[in-house]
Amino acid sequence: MEYEDVSSNEAKEDTQQKHTEEKIKKKKKDTFSVNIQLDVVQVGLFLAALFTRTWQLGSPKSVVFDELHFAKYVSLYMKQIFFFDVHPPLGKLILAFIGSYQGFEGHLGFERIGADYPSDFPLKSLRLIPALCGSLIVPMVYQIAVELGFTRWSALLAGAFLLLDNALLVQCRFILMEGMLLFFMCLSLLSYLKFRSLCHRSFSLQWFFWLSLTGVSFTCTLSVKYVGLFTAILVLYLIWRDYWKLLSDFTKSDLCLLYHMVARGVFLLVVPAVLYVYIFYIHLSVLTKAGPHDNIMTSAFQASLEGGLATLTKGQPLHIAYGSQITLKHTYDPAPGHPCWLHSHATPYPVKYKDGRGSSHQQQVTCYSYKDVNNWWIVKRPNQDSMLVDDPPEAVKNGDIIQLVHGITGRALNSHDVAAPVSPQHQEVSCYIDYNVSMPAQSLWKLDILNNGVYGGEKWETINSQVRLVHVNTSQAVKITGKFLPEWGFNQLEVATDRVVQQEATIWNVEEHRYTKSDNAQEEVGRHEMIPLNPTYLSFWQKFSELQYRMIMMGQDKDMEHKYSSSPLDWPFMKKNVAYWLSDNSNAQIHLVGNVVVWFTGTISIISYSGLLVFYLLRRRRECYDLTQDDWTHFLFVFDIVVVGYFIHYIPHFLTDKTLFLHHYLPCVIFKVLALSAVVNHIDMWLSQIRYGTKIMTNVIVILIAAALWVFQELLIVTYGNTNLNAEQVEKLTWMESWDFLLHK
Repeated sequence: MEYEDVSSNEAKEDTQQKHTEEKIKKKKKDTFSVNIQLDVVQVGLFLAALFTRTWQLGSPKSVVFDELHFAKYVSLYMKQIFFFDVHPPLGKLILAFIGSYQGFEGHLGFERIGADYPSDFPLKSLRLIPALCGSLIVPMVYQIAVELGFTRWSALLAGAFLLLDNALLVQCRFILMEGMLLFFMCLSLLSYLKFRSLCHRSFSLQWFFWLSLTGVSFTCTLSVKYVGLFTAILVLYLIWRDYWKLLSDFTKSDLCLLYHMVARGVFLLVVPAVLYVYIFYIHLSVLTKAGPHDNIMTSAFQASLEGGLATLTKGQPLHIAYGSQITLKHTYDPAPGHPCWLHSHATPYPVKYKDGRGSSHQQQVTCYSYKDVNNWWIVKRPNQDSMLVDDPPEAVKNGDIIQLVHGITGRALNSHDVAAPVSPQHQEVSCYIDYNVSMPAQSLWKLDILNNGVYGGEKWETINSQVRLVHVNTSQAVKITGKFLPEWGFNQLEVATDRVVQQEATIWNVEEHRYTKSDNAQEEVGRHEMIPLNPTYLSFWQKFSELQYRMIMMGQDKDMEHKYSSSPLDWPFMKKNVAYWLSDNSNAQIHLVGNVVVWFTGTISIISYSGLLVFYLLRRRRECYDLTQDDWTHFLFVFDIVVVGYFIHYIPHFLTDKTLFLHHYLPCVIFKVLALSAVVNHIDMWLSQIRYGTKIMTNVIVILIAAALWVFQELLIVTYGNTNLNAEQVEKLTWMESWDFLLHK
């Protein structure tokens, strides 16, 4: 009996304990909990990166390289003054927000690299943003390597190499765009990999989060600099390829596949497009006042800004009449960055050109890139001497035959069968000088209005009407060729006529307009003044479309040669450095120069991984399958990320005419460091099959990191710029003959 009682009591206790455990489990299920896992290596990499990128952040307290531009842009944002830059505004808007938060009012007055910042300039705060973004790049690349399935040691190698690259360190310590650009680029790749890893949980909250973050982050990459477009192309290619494979999954219904397509379309196309436009909306909403770059934009754009052409447009007559005094601005610039006005001056074309051709020796007509009294013309009726405006004024209409008389010299715009000075395939444009020889004046022009202006109708309108001037005798239209005249033409843009009338280079519009009110028109032209008036209205979409056009065209413009410019062929093995700053008082200097261990091994790894692909393809052609199907699929996926990603960001630089610098290559450095990690991981996979193989690769990784660390500390004196170098130190640092460090004479 006692035995049964004890057994019964134990059974009751077990039942109660199980019941209690079930209650605890149920309570845990009902409780909202958050599990946080920290990777000690990843945290360590971030802290090390943060320290190296923020140490002595306020030194030097002077302008370093392109801070000359970006610090000014922040200043112009504070003053709401319009400026033009060939890159989208997101990075500059972030900096401007920080500047505004710090109470900066926009007072800057430097014009050269090395000039001191004013005392009220929030230098550390503005440099902190790129530095923080640059610090986050290191742990993100480590995590990208982990998401790609690499071992932790291989991932550590990738993170450590980016931590120890001197070029990335320099570029992320100053008020420059690359820190933010690379941050958003890495975030795009990481978000895509996270999204892809959740394919088994499609349409979950996490799945939507990473999908949306992928679209937002590559849009931000593109919105910092247009080279971010390459990242967007890579990510969209990878996601489209994944979706294409999804189409072959017969377990998915047609409706499910449609949902997948719509989700990707919304978060990778629609949301990015809206975000991109909204960034420009903020940009244009802030910059409402006239500024130093107004003349790059069209007359209508300038007229919409406070204090620019707005000082002219409201008070001047809308319709051009016979007797009107006008300036004609070229609407679309074949020479980007050189807006210009139809111009003449008393100097004739030379009797003979350098190539031996003869000219008409008539008065030069050019396109001048500055406001000038010689830009004014008077609209005149043919066969009438009077240039006064009638009362009421008689408006000039589409199709009318007119003459244009140069306001200062009184000579009529003319063309004839003489080759243009720089473009002999076109016909010369001049102002007619009567030399009493057998070359009669041909100064009649047909007005061709391409649009109906704001108020419609056939009348020629100030600002609004886009027109062509077609020569009556030859049916050729006035254009600018985009070429510059020699010194005898004061290096102004060439004007000619072209028998191809329908082209953008032949489109003009009237910018400034006055009525002639006295018989002495030349004297009246010389007295033009600007009267402050209110701005005219231009919609956001009109401003946005014009700004996009200008940014694309200016981005194709070839810049001047620079001492530190380089070719894409120089970048993989870092044959050229770039001087960023030199102290006025010593030989302390900062250079963009990369860690040779990082750059050389990364380039070799891109070649090696490509070679591995060719090797495996040839082996598989002979039905030798060295990798399992899963390993082969993973190998190809990694190849698409690191090698295809590298070349997508590298090859386009060969197709541009712009002056290039070493910093254009920095996005490629991310991919080639990942390529190194991929090669090491792949070798480790093979060596793990032999005894001590993993230990061998671990030792190799440690040796590589140690070598990179040694180079890193050797180059620190030109990374932080806190050491006064002597000639011996400069010679010691010049590891390549093509590197160019500086010394005060």
